[in-house]
Amino acid sequence: LNGPIQDGLRSSIDRLTDDKRGLEDDVEQLRGQVAASDEFAVALGPDLVGDALEGQRVLLVTTAGTPGGPADRLRPLLTEAGASVTGRLEVRSALGEPEQRQVLEDIVAQVVPAGIELPDGEPVERAAAELAAALSIGRGTDPVETADAQAVIAAFEEADLIDFQPEPGAEDALTSATLVLVLAPAGPEEKPDTAAQQQLEAMLTVADAFDERSRGVVVAGPSSAATDGGLVQALRQQSSLSPEISSVDNVDRGIGQIAAVLALAEQAADGVGQYGAGPGAAAPLPAAAPS
Repeated sequence: LNGPIQDGLRSSIDRLTDDKRGLEDDVEQLRGQVAASDEFAVALGPDLVGDALEGQRVLLVTTAGTPGGPADRLRPLLTEAGASVTGRLEVRSALGEPEQRQVLEDIVAQVVPAGIELPDGEPVERAAAELAAALSIGRGTDPVETADAQAVIAAFEEADLIDFQPEPGAEDALTSATLVLVLAPAGPEEKPDTAAQQQLEAMLTVADAFDERSRGVVVAGPSSAATDGGLVQALRQQSSLSPEISSVDNVDRGIGQIAAVLALAEQAADGVGQYGAGPGAAAPLPAAAPS
């Protein structure tokens, strides 16, 4: 009896081993297809974006956990599209912490740029509006004085609320961006705790403030950013923000980087859309680059 049982077990093990190898081959093949598709998108990127952002100035906004790869790959694509990058603003987690309310109130009151009327509301809303005034400009708005803008940035940096890095070669200047690209971190693997939720809400407040001030904002992140606790998902679920601010949920891929650039161009032309392949995306790309 043992002989047939052992033979049957060996046969089952052999089949499972073959199935496992087959699945591994399938996964490897899919990875190769994704990589090839990504390389194809990257190669076509400059032709697809054309001069969609001719004359525009783009500010990159990041937060804790935002990977550097997409930003590094987006810079040359933004340049190919005719835009210049004004710098990178990192929003620190402290900006959204309730313990910082009084600190924010004090800083905001000390460095309000001349001619800027801040909104009523929570300290983080007023702080976000002040940062947006210092770093961006839209239709019908005048840039704040350079000295005022520099004072805002210096005050927030001293309190460890932000870090601003101008583009190399522009350290002595502070150029107002016309468009803003918010680069989201990966979504959390577990349900976000209170601190993570506060940071999420602070980033949405920052995005909203820049949207009010500039010609448009796009929030872009990897696919996990469109899942529970991710910044892209949070934006898409906000009925007050999703009709105004665009999003991309696969910016870690070549096609997503193209989508981000074209979505910025769409924003500059007063359009809006949600792009990618995740929940809430309407299409992989904007229908066409606005002329």
